[in-house]
Amino acid sequence: MSRTHDEVEVQVQVQAGMEPRLQGYAREKVTAVLGHTGRPILYAKVRLDRIANPAANRPVTARAEIDLNGRVLHAEAAADGPYEAVDLLQDRLLARLEHEKAGHR
Repeated sequence: MSRTHDEVEVQVQVQAGMEPRLQGYAREKVTAVLGHTGRPILYAKVRLDRIANPAANRPVTARAEIDLNGRVLHAEAAADGPYEAVDLLQDRLLARLEHEKAGHR
């Protein structure tokens, strides 16, 4: 069953210890991207992780996986904080979608 962007529930998983409101923030940002697809969406998943090393450069990673009617789109972004990682992920997803629309794979 295919759904449009306003019908799909973006699944967001955050690492234990991260702010629960990050789920809503990530869901909102990725849902906004889905409005630019123009294709049926089978599912959309986001995962936020933080590595434990305090000396790590850009310790937070945001990853997305979106199934656009059988074509799975992946994107990843790393940043110093989770909100910045989600914002960068949104930018990368938009760029990937534009690339897809232009007919590149």
